[in-house]
Amino acid sequence: MSDRKHPRTDDPDVDSAHPIPEPKKHHFEPIELQKKQLDKLLERIDKPVHIPERPTQKKTDKEPKDYVKNVQGSSAGAGSGEFHVYRAGRRREYARLKNMELESKEAREQREYEEKMEAKRMADEEKTEKNRSKRQRRKQRASNNKGNATKTKQHNDGSDEDDKDQDRDGSDQE
Repeated sequence: MSDRKHPRTDDPDVDSAHPIPEPKKHHFEPIELQKKQLDKLLERIDKPVHIPERPTQKKTDKEPKDYVKNVQGSSAGAGSGEFHVYRAGRRREYARLKNMELESKEAREQREYEEKMEAKRMADEEKTEKNRSKRQRRKQRASNNKGNATKTKQHNDGSDEDDKDQDRDGSDQE
């Protein structure tokens, strides 16, 4: 045989080509479990990993059933377990009412938000339209003034007095 010793045993007779398998462990410590999961992930780095998204809303209680399961009998007294049945039913009913109120509150807030945003959008559009019309009036006035200035320069043969008369009348103003 060879002079090499098996890594797990000091026995030189054990063949190193066939290592002794480790016993399978079923109950892992949390750190061992995490190490095992990470090793498994890192075996194939090219494989995509699916990471689920966190739920956006809490899971609420289930919808109430259509039938009443624990109907109390017609006997005069209640048994020792009836209080717990009553309390569980009351808890479910209060949870249902709370869920209904929460849904209506969310719907109302959403509707108010949309109305508020619509009002802001309309105000912005009105202001934009007002500013646009102001700009257009200024442009029109500027182009009219340029046109009037070129006409007066061309007709500078004493007709300035007529222009002054028009200015006094206010017929040129807008």
